[in-house]
Amino acid sequence: MIFKEKFSMNIKIIKSAAAITCLTAMSAAAASSVSVYGVIDTGFGVSKGKGQAAKVQAISGGNAASRWGLKGQEDLGGGSYVKFVLEQGLKINNGEGQTSGVLFDRDSLLIIGGRWGELGFGRSGSLMGTTGYFGQFPKMSANPMACNYLDAALIGSLVNSGMLNNSVTYQVKPTNTLTLTAQYSNGISTDEAKWAKNNHYYGLSAQYKNQGFNLGTIFTVIDYRQSGANNGADSDPTYNLFFAVNQTFDQTRVHFDYQHVWNSRSLGGGPNAFYAKDLGFGSTAVVKGSKKGFRSDTFVIGASTPLAGGRIFGAFKWNVGKWQGTSAKKDADRDGNRWVASLKYQYPLSKRTLVYALGTYARGTGMFNKAEAKATRLLTAFGVQHNF
Repeated sequence: MIFKEKFSMNIKIIKSAAAITCLTAMSAAAASSVSVYGVIDTGFGVSKGKGQAAKVQAISGGNAASRWGLKGQEDLGGGSYVKFVLEQGLKINNGEGQTSGVLFDRDSLLIIGGRWGELGFGRSGSLMGTTGYFGQFPKMSANPMACNYLDAALIGSLVNSGMLNNSVTYQVKPTNTLTLTAQYSNGISTDEAKWAKNNHYYGLSAQYKNQGFNLGTIFTVIDYRQSGANNGADSDPTYNLFFAVNQTFDQTRVHFDYQHVWNSRSLGGGPNAFYAKDLGFGSTAVVKGSKKGFRSDTFVIGASTPLAGGRIFGAFKWNVGKWQGTSAKKDADRDGNRWVASLKYQYPLSKRTLVYALGTYARGTGMFNKAEAKATRLLTAFGVQHNF
């Protein structure tokens, strides 16, 4: 039965993709504003966690997340327009979609815009993240590594807010140098329950950008009303505050970031996330029932500069975390530190193709010792990235 359901879902996704491809081909003939775009990034990675044997694996999205998408725009006159963005993440090494059961997992947006700003509806990346049309980390040039691979990624140490279903986002540029964004999700995963029983997200961001100088801040709130994999229905809200500042001197860019999180349900984000159950505080049932979460401070410094026809990137990230919630073990270490040192070199082969090599070393102490194979590790990767 499970096999039949999964097979049926895959057939539906394949049919949907085929139909959209056909529509795109017809639309492209009639309207030049519709286009297909994407990134293909593939290579190999070597990882060695503390106490573990080294592994060599084919990877996808080592430097930039592999993806393809459709976008289009129609002029409504008077400076107003409507556009759409449909974007799917890909695993190039095996051909799978990044998110099982979701066709356009990175963006599924309809946007209405004009001189007054842009208003977007649908599935989108949160402001506190790298993904999608409204993700603010790339817009603020916040990641000094400009890289997506595990510990080298900004969410290798920072807590992000993930993807948002049922979202509404408003973005406006009052001046040429200032961008303001507000975002709301009516139900982060689903909004089928009554309003008071859905998990809600609220976000605000501001960015000032002028002559090589970037200054940005993001503040988000996740209000838990439904029990999830790592939270209870009455867990305290997660408050997340982020600052980024970077400056270009000639061709060298210098970065500094800071994040403070109250009542986070994890440390780090995405595949790098450490949950309370991973750090020795008890079973999933015990820790998800805790109203309190992690308190976390993260500092990031880094720089990049031209070298031998390419560009070299370096960064150091330091996370200080504390579990404030319930623990099944009274003597468990509730505090921990984890730092990550990263280095990357990339070289352009053409305007749209580059090769890269990178390495990171991470070390965790205190509560991170409970997950030492992941917290303390050496990672290297090399690959090719092509944009289309």
